[in-house]
Amino acid sequence: MSCQFLEEIAALLPDGSSAFEFGSGRSTHALRRVSAATTSIEDSGDWLSRTEQLEGSIGKRETDYSEVIPLTRCWNRLRPIESFDVAAQRESFQRLMRARLILVDSPPNPAKREHALFLALHHSPDGAVIVLDDLEVAATARFAERLARQNARGFRFWRVRIDHQLGVFLKVGPGKIRSRPTLREFVGAWLRA
Repeated sequence: MSCQFLEEIAALLPDGSSAFEFGSGRSTHALRRVSAATTSIEDSGDWLSRTEQLEGSIGKRETDYSEVIPLTRCWNRLRPIESFDVAAQRESFQRLMRARLILVDSPPNPAKREHALFLALHHSPDGAVIVLDDLEVAATARFAERLARQNARGFRFWRVRIDHQLGVFLKVGPGKIRSRPTLREFVGAWLRA
């Protein structure tokens, strides 16, 4: 159902819109069906290879791009987080900044997706739709709802109760992205590190 939902969102975007995903899988092929170009970044080369071989898969087009970016330790408000260093990968970074539909479905542990979501919110163009998977995980729901509250002037946010539950952000204007974790999130990040 979530792949169908992504396709329905893409149908509402302007013609020629591109998609970007943190994490590959069935969503990769759904996005390829409906976007002019799909960029997939993955921390596992093996998983990315398996994605390309899924039953019923859509072959990679010339406009599509995939890259393996290992998770590295970075700091987010004095919290250690494993995330993608997309800014160090020029092609991926440029594609992220142009994408009108962004799916955040990695790192594999949903509770560690906050930094990837932050990157998507920060670097996406106005009018972009950012979809976060796995809001049924309490930590994921907490940081998604906190980021939505703290950035309400620049984003609209909806919780969609299909599959593993999705958080949908619509970027309605520019501005600096605010991310002030709660004490619980701060301590939780150190415990998961």
